[in-house]
Amino acid sequence: MFKFEFDIDDAENIDGLEHFASPKCKNTTSDPSPEVLEPFSEISLTQLLDALPRLISYSPLHIPLSSLRKGITLSRRDLFDARFQLISEGAGEEVDPIHSEESVNGPTSSIIDRKALEFLDAPSDLVPGVYEGGLKAWECSLDLVDYLEGLKDSSSFKGFSGCNILELGCGTAVPSIYLLHEIFSSINGRTGEPHTGTILHLQDYNASVLQLVTLPNVLLAWYTSTHVHKYRNDISDYETAPLINPSKPGELPITPELKTAFLSSLRELNITVRFFSGSWNTFNSLETIGRNGYDIFLTSESIYRNESLRPLITLMQAACTRSLETAIENLEDSSDAKTVEGDDRDRLCLVAAKILYFGVGGGVSDLLSAVEATKARVETVLERKEGVGRRVMRVWWM
Repeated sequence: MFKFEFDIDDAENIDGLEHFASPKCKNTTSDPSPEVLEPFSEISLTQLLDALPRLISYSPLHIPLSSLRKGITLSRRDLFDARFQLISEGAGEEVDPIHSEESVNGPTSSIIDRKALEFLDAPSDLVPGVYEGGLKAWECSLDLVDYLEGLKDSSSFKGFSGCNILELGCGTAVPSIYLLHEIFSSINGRTGEPHTGTILHLQDYNASVLQLVTLPNVLLAWYTSTHVHKYRNDISDYETAPLINPSKPGELPITPELKTAFLSSLRELNITVRFFSGSWNTFNSLETIGRNGYDIFLTSESIYRNESLRPLITLMQAACTRSLETAIENLEDSSDAKTVEGDDRDRLCLVAAKILYFGVGGGVSDLLSAVEATKARVETVLERKEGVGRRVMRVWWM
């Protein structure tokens, strides 16, 4: 087990984030990683919605920007609220597997919940192959938002709507929540019109992370958009369907009507959100997105272990390049070979990380060596030099 000594949730002043020392990473035990990793699996959106409690609490997350734009404020679920949910559901209680009745989720669900509760009690303590820190919002994820927001300054920026997006090791999914915020805003006021399909895939090693923080944050991104107005007007009850101010903490009642409205709105806006848990080693992008791959690939704080670099890079390359069959088909259908060749290079493959993760050995230099060995090119697109430096890097696949 090892620990990052600083994270967003521990900072009292998010606006001054760049002035804090970057986190250090240290070994706290010599426990070996487990031999068997969590298998890759999909968890349905409806299953995650059904696991929500009747009420969730949230707080604002303010993200400072390096540009002249004012910062961005997003709503995210409170960690203490996720902990309260598990305790109220009996996660901390010892269960006799012989004499207790099996739950709907199976006999191992109580064990998983107890582990999740342990992680919530010490969410900064990482256990490789067991818990990868997804319950906390790490500062490199904010760097991704900073860079993505800066893309608007380009004359060639076309927006994020209509893209195929994957965030790997998403945790609280701050970058994806930002993208959803932008996508919801871009199709504001066009209800009833056909929309170009947007696909968002969120992956985290721990299924409990997807349940406790990822899905609630996705729901909050929708609820703080204008597309919630129809639901609020239909309910006409301020307590059941309150008006949310993203800059202030609050509570959101989770009702069957809310879940139905959320799913209906996603269908109407042609937005597909899917959730995946388990090891990267068995994540098959061909099965999840098809032969065309992802337009936007995001990952942050995911290179702190050198052991994870090879499966990460293999997945990045597979996710951001088209299959050979698709490339040939597109080439046959196009009279401009250069346009077809440039398609993969236009994809946005971003990795946000610290220069060095102390006590672990991982860092930017190892990533650069591993990526360049595949003949790909890495470009630093955003850099923070205070304390232990951080970078956002774009990978260009040849």
